[in-house]
Amino acid sequence: MNIEQFENVAAIAKTGSISIAAEQLHISQAGVSKSLSKLEEELGMKIFNRSRLGTEPTERGKIIIDKINEILSKIEDIKEESQIQSALIEGEVRFSAGPNIVAILSRSIVAYKKDHPKVRLEIIAKNSESIIQDLRRNETDLGLIYFDRHKQEDLKDLTLTHLLKSRIVVYVGKRSPLASRYSVTPQELINETFVNAENNYSNWFMNDFMEKYGKVNMIFTSNNVDILKRTIAEGVAIGIFIELSMKYDPLVLNGDIVGISLVSHEPTTISLGWARLTSKHFSIAQREFLKYVLREYNQIK
Repeated sequence: MNIEQFENVAAIAKTGSISIAAEQLHISQAGVSKSLSKLEEELGMKIFNRSRLGTEPTERGKIIIDKINEILSKIEDIKEESQIQSALIEGEVRFSAGPNIVAILSRSIVAYKKDHPKVRLEIIAKNSESIIQDLRRNETDLGLIYFDRHKQEDLKDLTLTHLLKSRIVVYVGKRSPLASRYSVTPQELINETFVNAENNYSNWFMNDFMEKYGKVNMIFTSNNVDILKRTIAEGVAIGIFIELSMKYDPLVLNGDIVGISLVSHEPTTISLGWARLTSKHFSIAQREFLKYVLREYNQIK
């Protein structure tokens, strides 16, 4: 057995087709098929079941494929070691996070690109649900997501690293009667006018809030956070948001928007952390990027 056989198996498993794998590897379909047959003969087992509908791994084949992916990942690590020693890291990093989180980490993003000019860096602003979908579609490499409200079985193909817990905070305009308060209860908010972020967690939180305490006057929801913040700053409405996403916003820092602790309500916090697809190679370029971002986060937390 050899590396070329392993690369062929990994490509077949990824595409579900010998012909598509051959096309991606730029070798003949017959060559890929022969390579696979030879490896199966060496192992004394079938890795894939072939049919007119495609190529599906056997139960034992799934175990072999996982091992092969681990070996190929280690080989990539070995190849990249020379890049670290010579400070010539290359590759691609596609990083996804919420719009406000990206803004908080802008200095680390700029510093990383300056130190590693040969790395192609792509920054994507999306919510947690979209990031998880993009990881699985190989449209992003690293995602900063909120862990809560995701079932464990729905995340089993991802490697998750917990980073922090952030408070859930009520935000009001500086002229609001609530602005001088240190904390507020749900019952004291029920007659207020609200705006809300359009994403799964925010929608769940507000629905849960209303089920517990009664309907609120929700004037609109939006995935445009700038519109939500301007509406709050103008005193038209209030909103409940994750503190980390607002903590370093200019409207909060200059006092146009004021954060107030929400008490006598659960949940009071949400967990935030890194996600990546477990089966995908975690490159040196990506690991180095993560170090830069974590360094900046540790400076501002």
